Amino acid sequence: MNTFNIELQQWATEVIEKITPIAEQINLAYYPLQSEAKINPELLIIGLNPGSQGEYKEQKTKDKWEFKDGKMTTERLLKGNPFIDEKYEWKIFRGLNRIPFIKQAVDSNNYCFMNYVYFGTSDFNKIKEYSKAIEVCIELTKKFIEIIKPKHIIILGLEGIESISKIEKTLLKGKSKRLLVQGGDLYGKQVLAISHPSYAVSAAEYEAIDTNIKEFYEEKPLTPFTFKPNVKASDVNIEEINKILAGKLDFTLWKNKTNIYAAQCKGVGNDVLDFRIDLNQNEKYLSFRSLEHPKKLENTEVYKNTFKEPFSLEVNAWFVEKFLNNYPQEKEIEQEIADDLLSLLKAIKAQQ
Repeated sequence: MNTFNIELQQWATEVIEKITPIAEQINLAYYPLQSEAKINPELLIIGLNPGSQGEYKEQKTKDKWEFKDGKMTTERLLKGNPFIDEKYEWKIFRGLNRIPFIKQAVDSNNYCFMNYVYFGTSDFNKIKEYSKAIEVCIELTKKFIEIIKPKHIIILGLEGIESISKIEKTLLKGKSKRLLVQGGDLYGKQVLAISHPSYAVSAAEYEAIDTNIKEFYEEKPLTPFTFKPNVKASDVNIEEINKILAGKLDFTLWKNKTNIYAAQCKGVGNDVLDFRIDLNQNEKYLSFRSLEHPKKLENTEVYKNTFKEPFSLEVNAWFVEKFLNNYPQEKEIEQEIADDLLSLLKAIKAQQ
């Protein structure tokens, strides 16, 4: 028995009828909703598109997607992504959980999370080739918003807001990019967009985003924020890091590149970890991945929670990437970098 109201059922039917032929043509799995459809939620979160890879012809065969007569059912479509129970393992939710305004809505299940383009791929450029498909998705997304009438709308990523509601004003600038912007009205609701939460920003920037979102919705003056300047290459002493690591890791210049340092160590099982400290970029970072890249690490559960938040998982070819600006610098930065590395090495040793 379908538990959704007639408007939502009619919308889902329209989605299935219009999107199914496109999905068959471009062979990309699709779904509009990450979470279950909900009328009048406190918060509607809108992402660019599902980042999961998958072919439509394969999606049709999976029991969890509940296809019937070659099409997704309206009930399944309105229930959202059948893997939503795993959301706290997704890197996008790792970022969202650092913004209390959003976390509260998610934890109380008073939210809806959807994609404005429904086809799944980690490379959005693959979808850009199909402009008609994007137009159909966006029109259906706007219809959905009109039906559920959310109290607040937050879009993930500045590229996302430009496709739905043009940027009207920058509300908060971070160390290197805009963190919070205001869009125009969408069915009577002012739209906000935040820097995409899959990419880590500093704890201070997350706190500022949360503060300004709350002030904006309460129609209060926005608190101005300034952030520490970016870490410079001259701020980091690699020899001091090696000294603290005491031979457990040894960073040396990578391929004679200026200000890029590498180290390797044995991980758990057959894993060999390849590290970089890159001081050559505008955003300096510490990262690691499998030495046999692009082969994936086998024992990721051991490694992924050893660095202190915030950091990014599985981004830019690295398994873990942490901007040096994200260290609180309560200690010398060399000590803070070494602390993360020693925490990782301790976790590895415990499993060997």
